[in-house]
Amino acid sequence: MASRRAFTLVELLVVIAIIGILIALLLPAVQSAREAARRAECANDLKQLALGCHSHLELFQEFPYGRKYDIWDSYTWTQLVLPYIEQTAIFEDYWTLPERGYKTSYPGPNGPIGNDARLRNARHAVISTFHCPSDISPTTNELKTGSYGFIRGNYRGCAGSGDMYGEAVDSSSGPWGEGVFSVRHGQSFDTGAAVATQRTRAIDIRDGTSSTLLLSEGLVGRSTDGWGGAIGETIYGNMGGGLFTGALTPNSSAPDQVYARCPQTYDSSYKAPCVSIGGSRWWTPSAAGAHAAARSKHPGGVNAALADGSVHFFSDSIDLAVWRGMATREGDETIEVP
Repeated sequence: MASRRAFTLVELLVVIAIIGILIALLLPAVQSAREAARRAECANDLKQLALGCHSHLELFQEFPYGRKYDIWDSYTWTQLVLPYIEQTAIFEDYWTLPERGYKTSYPGPNGPIGNDARLRNARHAVISTFHCPSDISPTTNELKTGSYGFIRGNYRGCAGSGDMYGEAVDSSSGPWGEGVFSVRHGQSFDTGAAVATQRTRAIDIRDGTSSTLLLSEGLVGRSTDGWGGAIGETIYGNMGGGLFTGALTPNSSAPDQVYARCPQTYDSSYKAPCVSIGGSRWWTPSAAGAHAAARSKHPGGVNAALADGSVHFFSDSIDLAVWRGMATREGDETIEVP
């Protein structure tokens, strides 16, 4: 009777080693494929939001505003695009959005804060279009409170190349200037206001819509029962919330400079550089000098939408002057999109 031949211990170890090597070789490829899919989904989100902005432009002959009033926690573009991304019900729950007659109490026309059932429903809504799957978004903020709880998101509108007023944030030559979602000092949505809320028309984009930034990505911190600061506050027209600028290149090692606390004060896993340049106060702008960069978890760069509605991937190594030029809407720069 013939005897059966089994694997020797050495042969078995060799087979195990080969399988381990194959797994080690395949795992990065699998991870890379997954990230490519996530990046593509993120790009699609930006495309849908850019198309929403264009639908608003077609209906009203102007892009959504960056800040309804020049006041902290004011309404921003992310509410105005909701009807055009199939979120009309949530849009209608922001019932104070169309109101005029600024007042220093909540609920009110300034923004979505308030212990009101409809406003809470809108603030707590998880809208997938605002969340990049490469990041930890969506994350929550103060959901245990009646007036302030909301969901953080990843996408921001470009307010220019300096702060949200288009003003310089360092001693260089810039270029500095206003963007599609820029803000005027002291602006008001109220009828007959001395400074009307800035709303960009297509004709105002003198640099060309195909070379002017409209939207890009930002990072968020983890969920917190307390207030986590402005970064990722997509529902508000604050720097680092609904707005960013081109003052820094994508994923820059230089810090975002924002009002109030940075995510690191409550989330040790948040690694993007950030410094606080002052505390926020209700009924005040809390904006001058603040700037936040486009940031993502994608290796090597960020997705961004241009004012013509197209979406591109921009490298972290893009020239700073080019990036700043793209962030302005009327700086007369001649820019070829990479």
